[in-house]
Amino acid sequence: MTSTAIRTLFQRFAGLKVGVIGDFAIDLYFTLQTQTGETSLETGLNVFWGSKPRAFLGAAGNVVQNLVALGVSDIQAIGCVGNDLYGREMQHLFQSLGVKTQYLQVLDNGWDTCVYTKPNQDGKEANRIDFGIANKLDEAVFASVINGLEQALKNLDVLIINQQFANPLLTEARVKLLNELMPRFPNVRFLVDMRDVGKLTQRATLKVNTAELAKFLGIEEAPEHPELDWCVQQGNLFRERSQGPLLITRGQAGILYLDDQETKLVEGLSLQGELDTVGAGDTVVATWAACIGAGASPQEALTVANLAAGVTVQKLNQTGTANLAEILALHTTYHSND
Repeated sequence: MTSTAIRTLFQRFAGLKVGVIGDFAIDLYFTLQTQTGETSLETGLNVFWGSKPRAFLGAAGNVVQNLVALGVSDIQAIGCVGNDLYGREMQHLFQSLGVKTQYLQVLDNGWDTCVYTKPNQDGKEANRIDFGIANKLDEAVFASVINGLEQALKNLDVLIINQQFANPLLTEARVKLLNELMPRFPNVRFLVDMRDVGKLTQRATLKVNTAELAKFLGIEEAPEHPELDWCVQQGNLFRERSQGPLLITRGQAGILYLDDQETKLVEGLSLQGELDTVGAGDTVVATWAACIGAGASPQEALTVANLAAGVTVQKLNQTGTANLAEILALHTTYHSND
């Protein structure tokens, strides 16, 4: 795929309408200092210091900010957020990116905005403090979310369905509702990335890594770095259940795509230096969705998604994204004759 072909594809991203439904979160990065010499007068406990706080959209929100970086300008965020300080920051970040939030439910009670706090202590990530891990959504509120989703789907080209939390927006029963909903919108491309309940997905394209694929198939002793043949065999076995295409991320080995007609793959990039894989799967999801929504072939979508992930894993201590200039620069490094 040439640089010119990539640029042409990206020009079509601006006209796409993409929805994202699922587990939205804030990734809160800050520098942590525990040896301060200060003791609290009130409690007698050691006082820790924090500095350089930086908030990014995380989980399904990271998919959104990746879409924005790719040049998709019409994005709908569909889900729930708490009416709390982190929820207000999330809405501010959505607003600053131009993301539409009319189908984002702001809840006063019963829902903490999901947060991954990521303290950096001496150059390494220290213990996280997570918020929103005990959320449980009332069925009446979820009915309102689904009503909003149905309205959004009338105008969408692509819907990305996300699940990351142990108590997610989209439970097993709710995934079954989505399975019933999707056939009503044959012109919409559906891409699913669900850590726990993805095995229940029917007919939509499902993105998994190799560990998730093994878990969904009940394989207890899967190889740590499975060979391509294993991925193809197990992937096709899973597809007999799901009746849909499968997108398998293989870390540094690349990405694999399987459907009824073809098997396509792209090899991983030989990247040098320290890498940070946080959010790389979200980059693949966003890039694949944009490419397929814009009419790219599976092979073209694999190529661009692989480059985009190669960009983000080189961004340390942040939930990274990849834009056209960064993708083209990496492409030039490996395809200097294009």
